[in-house]
Amino acid sequence: MHSKTVLPLMLISLFKLYYCAEVTPPPGITFYFAYGSNLLTKRLHLNNPSAVFYSIAKLRDYRLDFNYQVEAWQGAVATIVEDKDAHVWGTVWTMDTDQLHYLDEQEGVALGIYYPKNVTVTTPSGQQLVARTYIETNNPDKVKNGTDIPMGRRPSNTYLEVIALGAIESHLPADYVGYIFSFPTNGKMASKTRREELGYPF
Repeated sequence: MHSKTVLPLMLISLFKLYYCAEVTPPPGITFYFAYGSNLLTKRLHLNNPSAVFYSIAKLRDYRLDFNYQVEAWQGAVATIVEDKDAHVWGTVWTMDTDQLHYLDEQEGVALGIYYPKNVTVTTPSGQQLVARTYIETNNPDKVKNGTDIPMGRRPSNTYLEVIALGAIESHLPADYVGYIFSFPTNGKMASKTRREELGYPF
């Protein structure tokens, strides 16, 4: 093969190796992929102070949806559902592995509300990360568009604002932030206790 051809191919191979290789966290550390209220740093740190921002990332073949009602939020909370026509943007955090039980408690794993699952997400630079995320045990049915979500599955004003502010804080793509804002709410505010935990501007 001609030397002028070999060099570009080598560079391409090195690029793929560096940017497309699966990245493994250090021992004792776990990647966590957040797509809902835990996009917002202050919200995540209420129960998980060891979390450190790593990167934003895209999860392919899933869609963002809402289903389970949580009293503190006064509305439905977010989940992700397998969907070949969709993708979900979120934030990858590094967390101390021995602290994951706090995250499990927050997500109601013992109560059967969410279950943890490892998913492969891709950063804007092309890195592939195997990250822990949480999915509701009961998958909501797909609707034609966000405005068709029934009232019983809609998030509260507060909850959707937390997700949107977290998306903005994390610098998720502008069109995805707009997509978050497109979901209808039930018009309610979260409980006073939850809003006091979150502080300004809630």
